[in-house]
Amino acid sequence: MNKHDEFQNWIEKTATDTRPEAVPEWPRETTFRARYTSTETLRWWQRPLLPVASLACSALAVLAVVTQLQVQVTEQGFNVHFGGSLTEQQLQAAVNEQITVFAAEQQLQLANYAANLRQDFSGDVAAANQQLVNYILTTNRTERQEDMEDIIRYVNAQREDDQVYLAYQLSQVTGELLEDGDYQNDPTQE
Repeated sequence: MNKHDEFQNWIEKTATDTRPEAVPEWPRETTFRARYTSTETLRWWQRPLLPVASLACSALAVLAVVTQLQVQVTEQGFNVHFGGSLTEQQLQAAVNEQITVFAAEQQLQLANYAANLRQDFSGDVAAANQQLVNYILTTNRTERQEDMEDIIRYVNAQREDDQVYLAYQLSQVTGELLEDGDYQNDPTQE
């Protein structure tokens, strides 16, 4: 037998020999401790009210800073202001100043955008014009070459026609001369 079969047999034998046993008794109360005992009292800094009060005061301080809370004591009582003590004129002046700054920034960005757009457009137009010129030159060269070939064909055809016509004329003239027989009675020969 191999080791695998031996191990399997040992597991099976051990499983059949194993018998359930009862759980032993032990004092469970001494093992686990209660978190808070009713006999023990907490000190004042350990009670949950202090952290909650501290959190509430911190949140109130953050809220006062964020809302720019201002408290003024006057003879008539307390004045509470939120958001600073700006008058309406000061607020309007601050808004106008921010609008002016924003408008200047927008104007600068618009000018830069327009300049970039012009440069891009002029570059695109120059490239398109160059392509058009190249196309026209190529087309014109091809057309001129075809025209020259047509002219050469026409001239050659005309030349052939002229040669045929001249040969025909020459044959007619020589034929007439031969028919008349005038070449025998040439007065210069007599």
